Amino acid sequence: MRSSRLRVALGATASVLVATSVLATIGPADAHTVSPVNSSASTATRNTLNWLAHLPNRSSNRVASGFFGGYSNSGFSMNQTEELRAATGQYPAVFSCDYGSGWATASDITSLIDYSCNSTLKSYAASGGLITISVHLPSPANANGGGLNTPMGNFSDLLDANTAAGARWRAMMDKMAAGLQDLENADVPVLFRPFHEVNGDWFWWGNRDPNTFKQVWQQMYTYLTSTKGLDNVLWVYSADFSRGNRTAYYPGNSYVDVVGMDAYDDDPQAAGIQSAYGELVGLGKPFAFSEIGPDTSGSFDYGRWATAFKQRYPQTTYFLAWNDQWGPARNQGASTLFNDSWTVNRGEIVLGDVTEPGGGGTTPPPTGGTLLAGFESGTDGWSGVNVTGGPWRVNEWAATGSWSLKSDVNLAGGASYLARIATRSLSGYTTLRATARVAPWGNHGSGTQAKLYVKTGGSWQWYDGGAVTVSSAGATLTLNLGAVANLGDVREIGVQFVPGGGASGGSAVYVDNVTVQ
Repeated sequence: MRSSRLRVALGATASVLVATSVLATIGPADAHTVSPVNSSASTATRNTLNWLAHLPNRSSNRVASGFFGGYSNSGFSMNQTEELRAATGQYPAVFSCDYGSGWATASDITSLIDYSCNSTLKSYAASGGLITISVHLPSPANANGGGLNTPMGNFSDLLDANTAAGARWRAMMDKMAAGLQDLENADVPVLFRPFHEVNGDWFWWGNRDPNTFKQVWQQMYTYLTSTKGLDNVLWVYSADFSRGNRTAYYPGNSYVDVVGMDAYDDDPQAAGIQSAYGELVGLGKPFAFSEIGPDTSGSFDYGRWATAFKQRYPQTTYFLAWNDQWGPARNQGASTLFNDSWTVNRGEIVLGDVTEPGGGGTTPPPTGGTLLAGFESGTDGWSGVNVTGGPWRVNEWAATGSWSLKSDVNLAGGASYLARIATRSLSGYTTLRATARVAPWGNHGSGTQAKLYVKTGGSWQWYDGGAVTVSSAGATLTLNLGAVANLGDVREIGVQFVPGGGASGGSAVYVDNVTVQ
């Protein structure tokens, strides 16, 4: 949470998601999984991440709701959560506590980190909920803590345990580790979001040297994972939408499980939020709105977020609404958001179920042939035309392997394309194939159609295999190369997606398993 709100509530979070729902066995139809960066992560932790990562692949029950319950050392309770239930009839899927009081001072800096809320969190999780934990860290630059909003002069001291600040930082990590270990002892996975809003300038860790910050994160990861032996932690990198450098501090794919954004604005579809969403989703990890709330509290319509998720942010896995005057129950539209068909609330979480409700699996592509693009290691040089985001290499759906190519699209915006523009020879081959898919969200009208095509020769002559209606189950596209001229000079290979009549809203298109025989 930004400084304007810190004056009242001391704002937002280093977040943790916790889940203890019954873990079912993932069936063979869900062949690809999203695994934590910690190869020793517990089974419950693995299933938690895999469930979250697959939520955007559903047509309903696909965004977990969340709400902040307060600070562990002051004001934490279920009171406002009960207020939210009275207004909506729902308990949020995600319930949050903050361990820190970084604005306070104490002779023992570690006393400013308090995890006494764990007992309530365990009870909530046992009732079928998820838990977020925030940590507003006191500054290790000061012997007695405090300094939450004062930039740390020498941030690199955190890397050296022989400095006074470095020693205090390790003591603080030890205290956080004790809280996380207490949850691990109860088999509670934790999505841990340290150094939230790192690109902002309102916390002591914000707006530091990016390279130094990455080293601090990586060292923290190693300390908590290897030295402390925590195998219940999923790591969340988050940035604030209102500042630039949203990905400049990203410590690397080997140290992050989920990327998040904090977004406080009266317009959930503001251009800045859309821009930040594209940048963060582009990192290729599951995405969450780690905090949301209005700038003008008291009259904000939270129902606008339900619309925004569908029209602009379909890859969202969960959101966390703040409390007090920023909370849904103390504004408008709480019931609209928490009872939307896309929203998952407490009691609706089945961590082992990563299937699409009411949907089928992927249509198996034909086997054999030479693979031209499988997207297992990147975008393979493919680009998008008339898309609203991407293309990205994603693992939320795949025809074969674990990855595919995805772009967000506007279904009212006409045809879109995913293609690779590069000269190559297909001489000697007879058949080109690919698997195409559309996301289940958005209004597809009479149905989206796809064509597999090539362009050849100096005039870039177009040849395609004909229109095929595609769904969220996927469809195989075929192009007979026997009638294609200039096969030795193929300039472009791609898939065209044409929305059906009456289509509207945002959705996504996918391509995978491009082969030639």
